[in-house]
Amino acid sequence: MTADSLLVQFAGNAVRFNSDDLEILKSLTIHFKNCIGADLPVVANYEVSADAGDNFSARMGSADLFSNCDFESALRQLMQDALLRLNGASKTELIFHAAALAHQGQAVILCGKTASGKSSLAAWLTALGMAYMTDEVISLPMGSESVNGFCRSIVLKPGSSFIWKRWLKNQDAEGFLRFADNSVWIEPSLLNPDGTKATAAPRLIIFPRYEPDAAFRIERLTRAETLFRLLQHLVNARNFPDYGMDAASHLARRVNAYTLTYSNIETASAWIQKTIQQG
Repeated sequence: MTADSLLVQFAGNAVRFNSDDLEILKSLTIHFKNCIGADLPVVANYEVSADAGDNFSARMGSADLFSNCDFESALRQLMQDALLRLNGASKTELIFHAAALAHQGQAVILCGKTASGKSSLAAWLTALGMAYMTDEVISLPMGSESVNGFCRSIVLKPGSSFIWKRWLKNQDAEGFLRFADNSVWIEPSLLNPDGTKATAAPRLIIFPRYEPDAAFRIERLTRAETLFRLLQHLVNARNFPDYGMDAASHLARRVNAYTLTYSNIETASAWIQKTIQQG
């Protein structure tokens, strides 16, 4: 990174943010600090500028990405677009929509769509002492026995404010960004100092589903059921001749997998901790 540039990496590729506004680069650097890379193929160059009225615009190549956005909206769009382009570019690593945490070198993968509760569980488990890997996507390099996390800041929606109110000791910390709608970005070390990990061996896959007032339920999955569910969350299958089937099958055979329905995050987190600690 230079004074006006930031390179963010994931799954063998990178995106570069260039800006004449040091505040937006500073915020991106804080929230991507565990993803800063070098000497990788760059799949997107963002040129971000601010006008005198503190409105932001961004271009990628010759195309406009957005214009006349406030600071918060600009950050969100840059985060989202960068992740989409990194996910779609990888032809050497399978990308799954999942959160992940590590315990003694073993990964717990929380695989689910938006609103499944994976980010909330990831934040809570990080605060309880597990190493944070990602709350959004993991990558599985072809032929590897480990998975990698996109270790950006934890992104929590307004409905999960009880988590940071419970666990965040310093709400004035530089790595805590609270948006106008009460959603937040939390740099993971604020919940667990030194509690991040880039790579771990997959041990447990959980497909969570948050339902208000639901009874706590778990169901053990067969290898075939695990593979079927994994493929539903594989975001770059089109980049592989077999659509990622062989590598995803290998992953499904190596792990214990469950569905988990919960309404109480403490109960769900305690079960996850107990299960991974049993080895």
